[in-house]
Amino acid sequence: MADEDTLPPPLEIPWRLASTTLPFTNGEADQTSITLFTHIPDDDVLTAKFPDERLVYIKITASISPASFPIIPPFPSGALGEGIPVYHMLLDLKVRKKSGETGTIRPYFHAAVPLKRRMIQSGVVGHEIFEGEASGQFMGKSGSEMHEALNSESRTTSMSASLGVGVGIGPVSIGASGSVRTTSTDVTANRAVTQNVDTTTRQASDERRELVSHSTKVENILSLLNAKYVGTPFLSFSLNPRPLNLLSLDPADPNLWFSELLARRSSGVEGLQEFTAVIVVPKDEDFCVSARLRRVCLFDAPPGPLTFDEHYDNSLAKLVRLLNYVERTFPIGTPLEELDVDVLPALAPDKFPRPVINFWEIASMGGFLTPLIFAVSPSPTPVVTGVSTADVVYKHPLEIWLDTLRDEYEQDVSRSPLERGVLLSETRTLDTCFAFSEGALNVSNTSASVVPLAPLGINPAVIDIGGVRGGALDPNRDVRARGIEIVTRWNALEAQLANILNNRRTFPKKRPKLNDISVVGVLVERWAKLQPQDPDNVDFNTAVSVIGLSAEHRRLLKSAGATDLRSIAHALQTAPTIESYNANLQTRQKRDRKAKAVAKPISFAISATKADEMRRAISAALAKSLEAKSEE
Repeated sequence: MADEDTLPPPLEIPWRLASTTLPFTNGEADQTSITLFTHIPDDDVLTAKFPDERLVYIKITASISPASFPIIPPFPSGALGEGIPVYHMLLDLKVRKKSGETGTIRPYFHAAVPLKRRMIQSGVVGHEIFEGEASGQFMGKSGSEMHEALNSESRTTSMSASLGVGVGIGPVSIGASGSVRTTSTDVTANRAVTQNVDTTTRQASDERRELVSHSTKVENILSLLNAKYVGTPFLSFSLNPRPLNLLSLDPADPNLWFSELLARRSSGVEGLQEFTAVIVVPKDEDFCVSARLRRVCLFDAPPGPLTFDEHYDNSLAKLVRLLNYVERTFPIGTPLEELDVDVLPALAPDKFPRPVINFWEIASMGGFLTPLIFAVSPSPTPVVTGVSTADVVYKHPLEIWLDTLRDEYEQDVSRSPLERGVLLSETRTLDTCFAFSEGALNVSNTSASVVPLAPLGINPAVIDIGGVRGGALDPNRDVRARGIEIVTRWNALEAQLANILNNRRTFPKKRPKLNDISVVGVLVERWAKLQPQDPDNVDFNTAVSVIGLSAEHRRLLKSAGATDLRSIAHALQTAPTIESYNANLQTRQKRDRKAKAVAKPISFAISATKADEMRRAISAALAKSLEAKSEE
């Protein structure tokens, strides 16, 4: 047995706070912070192995929170909103000589933990195992080795119960039945093999004393993690959210699928993540440690609840939504027999053997403006170029409006936030220099800085590497198949984004500001989804003055029927679609003069150019408001 006098138990590392990015002047904590702790081992056994060098233990604690934006009056909850989830976190560390000398291999990071955290998902839907969640970290007897204590747990429970009661009429007859089912699985395996075995009895406590010199308790976010560059003056840790999981509980229930996707929108990397490392520095050489934390958040317009309180009122904004729905659901070229209603009886079979949709047009129907189908079919005549054309009524606009509300909600829920949102990046730095004095390590100076949230500048086409978009396949498939399609696409997009961000080490010197036009686009979409009674849905005069629109813009919006912030957003969204529709209609009417009797161009006060001009004005007003808030 080992001698307990010569083998002391592992020591809990007495971490010493060196520096932090947290401010202490305003009495409040930041959303995100970096804190640096240090420790110098004084064990003669450890230092004897490095006679010309010193070992320095460091621990970096990163606190990650969703982003929130300053409140801009008169919006009670702020113009941009809050609770923007974090989709990526990158921590870059660098150690250097205090003298600034470069090109040397010392000091350097000799070891670090954690190095890897991944998720393994089996072929069984809903069954998964998480690996690499560290709960403790240990330094070996050599002082330069690091170990982790890992935890992994997986549990499955299945229960069911049923009860039935029946009562007859006339002669009374009562019947009752009940059943309870509980499933559990135990697996036992025995194997006996005759062989010669050399047995060694070991004492776990002695082994631990022989292996470990120091230990420490750590906290970790359950997420995907990768580390790089151990053995160099650089060290990098990247964190990404866990992949979206397939449902194992009643995957045929659309409510469960939608709730899973909605929960995913609000999740992300959040919590406390601790990293530890061993730095080897030349003996009595002063050094500096730089930490750079990049937080990438996703700003989008999350879907609201599915309600049918919004009634169709024949306004142009709602008419455009009808038009967008039918064109997306039944694009040009769709055979009429694939529509969800039978419109073929309105066409003569001998003239329209294979009718398809050629154009969706707007016409008056019982006082309502509604989309009609302009159908085209090969003419059954000897003329090769001959075609038959006709206008066909699809549905009453009230019925289409109900379908539109359902479709808009399903589109909002099934689309990945990366397909519509804007990635915002914030960078914090903490630079701390140390000096050795009589064997002790002291902080000589420290500085911190922050670059505010701004668009990251990643082209969406780089993230979208292909695959099926939500709803692009047959909409009549079962819910489970659609759920697998959605989950697969979301995970593919997020994996591609993680791969790009994990390997991006360059940061532009001139970053775009938060009032970028892409942010304004998401902001307008958020305004359009406001409920009429929402406090953020301010009146027309207040909205126009706050978002920086001119007198001409005010006049155009009034002509377009805007009455509040919500309707202003609808007008900005409506203008491009109406202009595109009129251009397509004009092209068709040049080819077919008879078409002028059915469909007319839609008159709208705001052009697409003027709508873009208003968005730029909103961007300028937003920049001015954010600048004023930062100076307060």
